Amino acid sequence: MSPGSAAEARETVAGESALTLVPTFVVVAVDATGMGIILPLLPFYSQRLGATPFLLGALISAYAVCQLIAGPIVGMLSDRYGRRQVLVVSQIGTFVGFVLLALAGNLTLVFLARIIDGLTSGNISVAHAYAAEHSAPATRKQALGMTSGAIGTGLLVGPALSSLLVRYGETAPVWAAAALSLISILATIALLPPDHPAAEPLYQHRVPEPTLTRSMLGMRYAWRLLGLLIVFFFVNSMFLSQIGLFLSARFSWDGHPFGARELGWMFAYAGFINMIVQGLLITRANLLASDRSIVVAAFACMGLGFAGLAAGSSIGLLAIELTLIIVGTMFARSTLTAELSRSTAINRQGMIMGLNQSLMSGANISAPLVSGALIGHRLFVAWALVMAVIAAIGAALAGQLLDTPRTR
Repeated sequence: MSPGSAAEARETVAGESALTLVPTFVVVAVDATGMGIILPLLPFYSQRLGATPFLLGALISAYAVCQLIAGPIVGMLSDRYGRRQVLVVSQIGTFVGFVLLALAGNLTLVFLARIIDGLTSGNISVAHAYAAEHSAPATRKQALGMTSGAIGTGLLVGPALSSLLVRYGETAPVWAAAALSLISILATIALLPPDHPAAEPLYQHRVPEPTLTRSMLGMRYAWRLLGLLIVFFFVNSMFLSQIGLFLSARFSWDGHPFGARELGWMFAYAGFINMIVQGLLITRANLLASDRSIVVAAFACMGLGFAGLAAGSSIGLLAIELTLIIVGTMFARSTLTAELSRSTAINRQGMIMGLNQSLMSGANISAPLVSGALIGHRLFVAWALVMAVIAAIGAALAGQLLDTPRTR
């Protein structure tokens, strides 16, 4: 085959991969919009029902415990029975959780709603595995970037909707999230092609099936990546679990403390930054720097943003600090997730993404409790400085653990 023909073939495969993943983008974007609606609302919704900062941390930790239990099971079930079937079951759990949350009149029902959602969670990890399995190796990173971009789209639209709907009552955004979750279920059934796990993958032969223990022990580089992801998940969970109450205590807008509406616009801004990073910046960054350099710089940006939160209290500085944190978070998450996918055989994508989600859940169990204890005692500066130190540790570990292209 001539060089020109080879290039045309690669372009054709890339185009087919992109078209195949359009339904995945739609499903994930709708699903993420529902999650985005809940994110800015949950701290204040729970606080109205009597939650302290520590109880809010416990609420997030309970959800994470359930994810920890369910994550690898969901991933391996999707490897065995197909991504589409498992994704539908996971989405049904999310829908039930949202409906129960909307009906909740006390904290017990809020906890139950989050537990149900957590036990059936796995939407994003299964979608990542579906994207990896239905893309050519050369376009794997772009495919995962597309699903991350769908998440960014949802996290842009969802919080903005939450900010607009909260004026009609605190349950109005939750009912909207439930409606979107139902739409996501129908979109998965109607748009996502059935997959056949017993058949050969679309772009790559499966490796021989070793035992699960041998497979996991053989993933040495993947374990290094997962260790680094734990650090990222921990600091990110500390930030997300209490940023609403931190802003409410330290900042005001138009004469009143930050609330669900202002936090919604902040999350919408984060979604907008995510779209910019995924659509424009990450590909260009990959041409200029190695994954190791990108992740080190990403952790450094996060650390600077966290340190700024400890020092400043003006709205102008807050915008800069949040931008640094958000950009660093998006680059770190996207780069590490893509690298993790490339480190693992194609028929182990569900397992590794489920394991990734379980480790994320493990970090999400302890981090919100630590964060809630600090915010509950009004140790706002200490909260921000602890995150800055963890981000600095992440930067140092990335420099040591990530491979360069020459050493792969």
